[in-house]
Amino acid sequence: MSKRKIRDAIVRTAISIAAVLLVTWISFIFHFNLSAATSLHLFLVTVIAFHWGFLEASIASLVSVACIDYFFTQPLFVFYITDSHDWIALATFESVALLVSRLSDQVVRHARESEVHRSQLQKLYELSQNILLLDPQEPLDQQLANLIQSTLQVRGVVLWNAYNQQLSTAGICDVAESELRSTDLQEDSMDNLEATISRRILHSGTRPIGSLLICGRHMLDATSISATASLTVGAIERERSFSAMSTAEAGRQTEQLRSAVLDGLAHAFKTPLTTIRSSSSGLLEMNTLSGTEKTLVELIDQYAEQLNDLTTRLLRTARVDSADLKLKRERVDLIQLIEKSIGASSQELSDRPVYIQPTARRSIVMADEQLLKMALFQLLDNAAKYGGLGSSIMIDVQEEPSEVIISVRNDGSFIPIEEREKIFQRFYRSPGSDRKASGTGIGLSVVKRVTEAHHGRAWTDSNQQSGTTFFLTLPRMI
Repeated sequence: MSKRKIRDAIVRTAISIAAVLLVTWISFIFHFNLSAATSLHLFLVTVIAFHWGFLEASIASLVSVACIDYFFTQPLFVFYITDSHDWIALATFESVALLVSRLSDQVVRHARESEVHRSQLQKLYELSQNILLLDPQEPLDQQLANLIQSTLQVRGVVLWNAYNQQLSTAGICDVAESELRSTDLQEDSMDNLEATISRRILHSGTRPIGSLLICGRHMLDATSISATASLTVGAIERERSFSAMSTAEAGRQTEQLRSAVLDGLAHAFKTPLTTIRSSSSGLLEMNTLSGTEKTLVELIDQYAEQLNDLTTRLLRTARVDSADLKLKRERVDLIQLIEKSIGASSQELSDRPVYIQPTARRSIVMADEQLLKMALFQLLDNAAKYGGLGSSIMIDVQEEPSEVIISVRNDGSFIPIEEREKIFQRFYRSPGSDRKASGTGIGLSVVKRVTEAHHGRAWTDSNQQSGTTFFLTLPRMI
């Protein structure tokens, strides 16, 4: 108990004793009998208990018994009782006084606790309402700290957000900032009643995402502090969800724009390329060119055909990005499809040997052959670009109970764990990959889109010793 509380208790006790003495003097001056004096003292003790508490009322009741004994029981003016009835009366008075004091104290305490609880609920409701009105354009953490400090009327608030490693303060907290930043998020929550400081670990599910420190919480109980922490977690997670949704929507719109540009460029290239090929093929068929002229026209025809193939792939890529991608399912022999894809990728593979594992299973699936061929081409092209010089490429096909797994492995490249999901994002390229090989970051996103369109999965596994393997799965035919 603080010195101030002790001083206040002494003052209230002194006033209570003075009030008992005053009532005793009035009762004696007006010649009240024992019954009237006892009733008046009992009323006074009840009032003291109701307003100040059980301790003050108990002391007042003991003083009242002494005064009644001295002034109103025979013999008068001595602390001695001869009549047994007076003993019973005084004992009854003290018992009733203590009982009434206790009941009054409980009623008052319950009323005060109810009022405090109602006030805390009102503050928590106000806090929850104001959290919904926070400005999404401003930093959330600082807004939350300011709002908690002003709404709960505490001396200070410190909020540590582990997501963005930000420390936000509002008001005054007598805690070193370095200590707050280094606090272990696995530590249990804490309530320091003497320093009026409470700390809560912020959990999203079972994962700690930060901590909340509230200083000067005189009128807040532990439950209210925990409820405040829960509201804070909800606000942080809601802001992260909105941010993720906004990013996803912006990414979707960007992808739509890029796909539209790709589609437009591909169609724009198609017409002049068709004209060039028709002209070069016509010149060759006329057979009127000399040796050098014929060689040059053959080069034009050859590279025009390559550009035409690239444009066709670009159009297919744009079609893959379409939300209403429709599959033309047919029976596809995967080993045959892989062999065709290897032949079609001979230019991209250059001199790299490609092997199909002897243990590869000859599996039949219902799939869109052209889209699967495009996905395999992207995997082979990716393996050739990033594999070590002269390294081989291994392809395998294995059957699981519900799916067929195709894998493409190359030596000499390594993908860190944190990059293995990102590389399937459209236009994303790992840091430093531009120094190894040219590219646009489209190929693997096409693989993922084609695989998901077939209700399959795509992922990668990478090891610095054994290289990198890309996997895609397709549902098995039953």
